[in-house]
Amino acid sequence: MLLNGFDVDTATGNRHVELRLGDLPGLGIDVDLLVVSAFAGDVAPVPGTLLGRLRQAYGIRLDQLGCALDLRNSPLQCWVSTPIDWAALQRLQTAELPSSRFRRIAVVEGSVAWQGDDLLPWPPFNRLFSLLALLPMRQIPTATVASSLLGSGNQGIDPLLHIPDLLEGYRAAFRHVPELQQLILFGRSERPLQMLGEAIDAALVRPTPASARLPLPEGLAGLGQLPQLLRQSQGQVGEALPDGLLHDLAELLELLDEHEISPFALGMHSRRVVEQLVQHSLVEVNETVPLFVGINLLRQRGVDPWLISCLHQIRCFGNWMVHPQGPGQRRRVEVADVLAVLASLQRVLAEYPWEQEKR
Repeated sequence: MLLNGFDVDTATGNRHVELRLGDLPGLGIDVDLLVVSAFAGDVAPVPGTLLGRLRQAYGIRLDQLGCALDLRNSPLQCWVSTPIDWAALQRLQTAELPSSRFRRIAVVEGSVAWQGDDLLPWPPFNRLFSLLALLPMRQIPTATVASSLLGSGNQGIDPLLHIPDLLEGYRAAFRHVPELQQLILFGRSERPLQMLGEAIDAALVRPTPASARLPLPEGLAGLGQLPQLLRQSQGQVGEALPDGLLHDLAELLELLDEHEISPFALGMHSRRVVEQLVQHSLVEVNETVPLFVGINLLRQRGVDPWLISCLHQIRCFGNWMVHPQGPGQRRRVEVADVLAVLASLQRVLAEYPWEQEKR
């Protein structure tokens, strides 16, 4: 479940941070690097820990992975695996592997106590951000990274100790690692993630916090087609659309099943659905383009102006939810805003694939 997030403006464009609550296999992530923590020299897959879940859900044991970069004898105390062989893992499993995927695993190690001198001056996330700055020089991709709350399992670090340094740490990581596009922080314990989310809301001066829920009118008059369209789109993903759509479509369906809705989650998932559909519609473009640019390319190619306005409305709402707002831009989200976005999403899905003027 998506709890919070924000965009960071850098010289090379927007970068994104997300907080997600849940068990790794079910998060629906697809990242270059998964970051976990462990005791120094002890990576046993203890049941109930993240290392245990990697063994249980994927058949992955850290002590059986190859090592591409070993910095365990440096102040960083970490190492990075060789690429995960998913085909080989699948051959060893009787069931389909979980949807979450990661191309390598980085392990941040600590002493038995993970306290006192072991935390200073190199606390776990400082080590991680320093590691990310090194990886591009080793040709190890770092565009998308997912990290657990490092050290908060058997290592015994109170996850709330991470909060003061994480916000500035994220910003510094994006500034110093231009290859980095997205950082996802995840965990199964809601309290520390909620408190980090509250720190994000306070730093961004959000009038409507990401944790806010708004009541949905009963019946959603005029929007009854939307759940069916979301399910139909899930069926299309296996045929031709990007695999990454499945998670966002499923999250949107769950949002609509509740009596209340998170404007933040609606904005994030709707924007991501539109980003992927727009990029898929521009198959001849050999690089990923910003959403604003992609929508305008569709407009130039003759896509209906009303549909273009719906795409922009979803884009703008998503940006509203994640971008810091200036003093004159801060306004609370209301139910009417949510309904406007849902109506735009229904139109976008109902007309996909979008007709383009023949040239």
